[in-house]
Amino acid sequence: MRRVTSPTLLALYTSMAVAIFSTAIFLCCSLIFHFEFSFLYNTIFLFIIFLLSFALFRFVMIRFVYNKIKIIYKTIGRPLKFQEEVKSNSSSTLIKTVERDVAEWAINKNKQIRELKKLEQYRKDFVGNVSHELKTPIFNAQGYIETILDSDLDDPVFIKSYLEKANSNIERLESIVTDLLEISKFESGRIELNKEAFDLVKLIKKVFFQYHHLAQQQNTTLKVHSEENTIFVFADIKRIMQVLENLISNSIKYGKENGATHIFIHDLDEQFLIEITDNGPGITEEHLPRLFERFYRADKSRNRKINGTGLGLSIVKNIIDAHEQTINVTSELGKGTTFSFTMQKYIPD
Repeated sequence: MRRVTSPTLLALYTSMAVAIFSTAIFLCCSLIFHFEFSFLYNTIFLFIIFLLSFALFRFVMIRFVYNKIKIIYKTIGRPLKFQEEVKSNSSSTLIKTVERDVAEWAINKNKQIRELKKLEQYRKDFVGNVSHELKTPIFNAQGYIETILDSDLDDPVFIKSYLEKANSNIERLESIVTDLLEISKFESGRIELNKEAFDLVKLIKKVFFQYHHLAQQQNTTLKVHSEENTIFVFADIKRIMQVLENLISNSIKYGKENGATHIFIHDLDEQFLIEITDNGPGITEEHLPRLFERFYRADKSRNRKINGTGLGLSIVKNIIDAHEQTINVTSELGKGTTFSFTMQKYIPD
């Protein structure tokens, strides 16, 4: 392995070479011109040349090279970690340390650039999606109102019908804005969770009852699987109900007719793992990493037919993250989709 020396050792090797070379020249000159010098004189000459060379080279290496490197460290914004190594004559190498630190800085900068580009693309997509989602209900409501204003008909039924359609779009617009504000509060840490102990199985059955009519329309079977009749968790019951409502309603809406939605609860010692599974058409693998992004739609044509803000899964992830738990999604085309998340088990003191 190639050995790279520190400034002190480099100055030492260089001064030794200079001293030997100078002494050799001095001896050659004394032989040519017949100068006679004693061994002691030659030794003193060699030692003086060595000391002067060592002092000069070390001064130059530390004073000028070190100062230049210090500027590099100021440029890359990192502390000069090897300063004490240089002053204490450490055997660790100055150049090797600089190479390592600059290489690490370059790698981190490249990583930051990639992340910034990714965030920039995400920002562009988000702005485009927000604009599109807000534009649709605004234009629809505007169209219905303008139709009423431009119409000469004095038909209360016609006017009421169009006003109801305009109001429906305004309500959708309000729902989008409300969901965006809620996500913003979660991401800025302004949401406080009111954690308490509650029966998760009871809450799931309550949500099942809430979506019983929708399940009947789709002819979807709803079932919860648990080893215990009561499963107590410690969380914000209202927020967890939001999670269950979103995931269960999605499994019904996007599942197939005559399908089934099953909820499995697994004991993980200090946590419970909740799996919400359907046997619907599934989602392609390329869409899974972005499924929790705001307004992201795996199947735009299908999602347009179903009411929703496109923010439900993003809110779900923010709620689970706020509880310091994890959520994941797996899917297989033609076999269905499974959302799984963890919850803190309630353990009485």
